[in-house]
Amino acid sequence: MLASSLLWPVRKLFERARNVSLMRLCIVVAAALLTLHALFCSSLLGFDAVDDAYISYRYAHNAARGHGLTFNVGERRVEGYTNFLWTVMMIPAFWLRLPVHIVAIALGLAWSLGCVALIGSEARDGRWGMAIAALLIAADGSFALWSVGGLESPLFAFLVLGGVLAYLREMDDPHCVPLSGAWFALAAMARPEGVLVYGLTGVHHCLTRLIRERRVAAVQDWRRLGLFVLIWGPWFAFRWRYYGYPFPNTFYAKVTLGDSGAQRERGMAYLQTFLQLHLAYLTLPLGVLALLSHRQVVAGGDDDAWRRGQLLRQSYFALLVVGYSAYIVYVGGDWSVGRFFVPILPPFYMLVGDGLDAVRRWIINRAPDLRRVVGVVVGGAVVGLAFGLFLNSSLGGEKALFLDRFNARQVGEARVTLGKWLHDNFAPDTYIAVDAAGQIPFYSDLRTLDLFGLNDLNIAHRRVERMGKGTPGHEKMDMNYVIFDARPDYIIIYGTAFDWLAAYGYERVDLPWTERDDLRPLLGIYARQGH
Repeated sequence: MLASSLLWPVRKLFERARNVSLMRLCIVVAAALLTLHALFCSSLLGFDAVDDAYISYRYAHNAARGHGLTFNVGERRVEGYTNFLWTVMMIPAFWLRLPVHIVAIALGLAWSLGCVALIGSEARDGRWGMAIAALLIAADGSFALWSVGGLESPLFAFLVLGGVLAYLREMDDPHCVPLSGAWFALAAMARPEGVLVYGLTGVHHCLTRLIRERRVAAVQDWRRLGLFVLIWGPWFAFRWRYYGYPFPNTFYAKVTLGDSGAQRERGMAYLQTFLQLHLAYLTLPLGVLALLSHRQVVAGGDDDAWRRGQLLRQSYFALLVVGYSAYIVYVGGDWSVGRFFVPILPPFYMLVGDGLDAVRRWIINRAPDLRRVVGVVVGGAVVGLAFGLFLNSSLGGEKALFLDRFNARQVGEARVTLGKWLHDNFAPDTYIAVDAAGQIPFYSDLRTLDLFGLNDLNIAHRRVERMGKGTPGHEKMDMNYVIFDARPDYIIIYGTAFDWLAAYGYERVDLPWTERDDLRPLLGIYARQGH
C-alpha cells in the first residue's frame, strides 16, 4: 500500500508525458494530412490560384513597378481588393521575379499550417479537444481548398486565431500584456472583418467583466483597445485618404446596406448549405455540449478554476462563430462553398473538439476502469467524423459544387492563355472589359474594366433594386454605361451569352488565341466596330 502511494506521483508523471507525446503526434499527423489535402485541392486547380486572387496580384504588380496600389495605371485609384496586408505581401515576389501564384500558394499553406500549430500550442494539460480540432481542420474541404486558393483566407484565419488565443491568455492573467490588440489590428488590415472579430471580442470581455467583477472593462482591456487603434487607426486613415472611401470598392460592388430581404435570404441559404456539407447534425450538438462542459466535475483538479476557464473559452468561441455567421448571412453569402467561413473554422472545431473531449471526461469520471476503451471509441469517432467531413465538405462540397461545377481548372487555363495572347498581340493602349477581373487583366497588362464594378466607382455605387436575387458579387452590372460611356475596345466573358451586343456595335469575333478545342468555347470575345 505504501509502495503504491509512493509510486502514484511517478505513474501520473509518466501518464502525463505519454498524453503530451500522443497529442503532439496528433498535431503532426494533422499537419501532414492538411498538407496532403491541400495539395490534392491544388491539383484540381492545376496548381494555380483562383481568378479572384489575380486581382490582388495586379495591384501588387503595379505597386512593385512604382505606380502605387492601383488597378489601371493612370486612372483614379479604386480599391478593388479587400486584403491590403496580403496584397502588399505579394510585392516582393515581383521584385524577386518569382511566380506570384506559386508564392501565394506556398504562403497560404504555411499560414494554414500555422493555424494547426496554434491549435497544437493549446493541446496541454489533458486538452485532447485541441488535438481533435487539429485533425478536423485537416479534413475540412473548405479550409484545405482555400489554403491553396491564392487568396488571403489562411493569413486572415491565422491572425484571427492568434488574437483569439492571446485574448484568452490575457483574461486568465490580468498582468499579461494585451498583445491580442496587435493580432486583431493586423487581422483587420488583412480583411475588414477583422474589426468585427475585435468588436465581438470587446462584447465578450465586457460581459465577462460584468459577471465576474461588476465592471465593463479593466485596465488591460483599455490597453488592448489602445494597441489596436495605434496600429489599425493610422493605416485606416491612410487608405481612406488614398482611395476616398471608408470601405473597399468591392464592398459597394457586392453588398447593399439597405433593407434587402433577398440578400438575407440568400445569405441564410448559403449558411444552410455550408452547415449541411459540414455535418452540422453532428458538429453543432458537440459544440453545444462543449458549452455545457464547464458544469462537469473533473477529478483531481481545481474544479472551480477549470469550470471558469472552460466557460470563458467556450462562450468566446461560440460568440465568434455565431456573430461572424450572422454577418455572413447579412452580406448575402458568397459564390464559393465555404470561403467566407474559413476564418472561424479553427475556433469552431476547437469548440467541437472540446465537446468530444467532454464526453470522454464524463464517462471516465464515472467509470475510470474504462479509460482505455473510451479512448479507443472516441478516437474511432474522431476518425469517422474526419472522414465524413472529407467526403462531404471536400469531395461533395468544394470539388463538386465549385471546382467541377464551374470547370475551374479549364476556365483558369483559358483565361491565362488568352491573357498572355492579348499581351503579345494587342496594342498596349487597348481597353478591354471582362466579367472576371483576375487572370486576363493580370497577364494581358491591358487597361481593364470589370463588368461587375470591382474597379469602377460608377458600377459599384449603382443601386440595384432586387439585390440578393443574383449570384453574390455579380449583381451590379450596367451595360448602358459600359457600351455608351466606357466604350471598351473588347468585351470578354465566360461563354457566349452577350451575342445580343451585335445590336449595339459589338460583334463576337474568333481570334486565334488558342489551338485547344476544349478552351476556345469557354470564352466569348466581342469587338467594338472598328477593331
